[in-house]
Amino acid sequence: MAMKSKQENIMGQRLKKQGAALIIALWVLIFLSLLISSFAFDMHIEAGISSHYRKRLKADYLARAGIEWAKAVLARSANVNENEELEESANEALFVSALLLSKGVGVRGVQQELGEGRFSVDILPEQGRRNVHKLSDADWREVFKQSNVPEDDNLHDKLIDCFLDWTDNDGDDLKHTYGAESNDSFYRERDYECKNAPLDTVSELGFIKEFTPEILYGGLYNEDSEDRMLGIARLLTTWGENRVNVNTASREVLLTLSDSTEWEWMVDEVLILRKGEDEEAGTRDDGIEADQLPQSAIPEVAGKLTIADRQYLRVISVGEVHNVRKGIGCVFKLGGKKATPIFWNEGALP
Repeated sequence: MAMKSKQENIMGQRLKKQGAALIIALWVLIFLSLLISSFAFDMHIEAGISSHYRKRLKADYLARAGIEWAKAVLARSANVNENEELEESANEALFVSALLLSKGVGVRGVQQELGEGRFSVDILPEQGRRNVHKLSDADWREVFKQSNVPEDDNLHDKLIDCFLDWTDNDGDDLKHTYGAESNDSFYRERDYECKNAPLDTVSELGFIKEFTPEILYGGLYNEDSEDRMLGIARLLTTWGENRVNVNTASREVLLTLSDSTEWEWMVDEVLILRKGEDEEAGTRDDGIEADQLPQSAIPEVAGKLTIADRQYLRVISVGEVHNVRKGIGCVFKLGGKKATPIFWNEGALP
């Protein structure tokens, strides 16, 4: 019996050691599995990041290719012939775009496939917008009206006066009734002064008192507002003269030229006329001539209209590779066949 008991103890100790070894082995396997999984996960993430970076780089080059394509269109538009017959259908998009620009008509959403991606280009005469430095008080109020900016608490007057104080160069601290000069607490708290010079870009409005991001780019005026503001930046520019190109301006921009009901009806007629006989935008017959404008509109806004002015052109190019996108926005000054870039932004333009 004693011998049997001793053997049982030895067997029990062996089993305990084997059980402990098994548990250790299992923990080692679990640890190695976690380590391998971690390495695999890291490799997957790094591969994804590398892939995204490559696609983003390709999208960037596609966006730049779109800018070069736009420059070719601008050069072609200087001597394009409407009756020209194309030998290659591949040139159709470039030809039509050049033809439309020669008439002052903006080009939107032209896409070109290139390798595994594509680019999309807009080329728009800047005079499809209102020059912020040429606006009268009445013009400003129409811009606010078309953008759903409320008149609460004399907001329109505040915006106008603050803009005037920011851009005037009188060299003193005399402010307009609702304005703000450099000694205003708004500017002192932000540690900068009024520019006292014209704006270089529309985005500079964001530095001026009362011009909130919501007013500039859209959003609710405050938490109690029911109607969303549409953003005034989309209607404005700092380049070009005060005249508006009726062949490319939006309905909202055209409506800022007058508050009369008659002009609103005329604008709707112009928008139909400029699509040409086929009533389809982006085709060869787009664009209207001066004698096609409703004659009764001429006295109403005589000095504010132009048909084909395109001295300054806004180009927005977006490259895309497998849903990865990169955009470039710039403004060119056109002189003959030469297009000189005067503004460049690797991102969206307002």
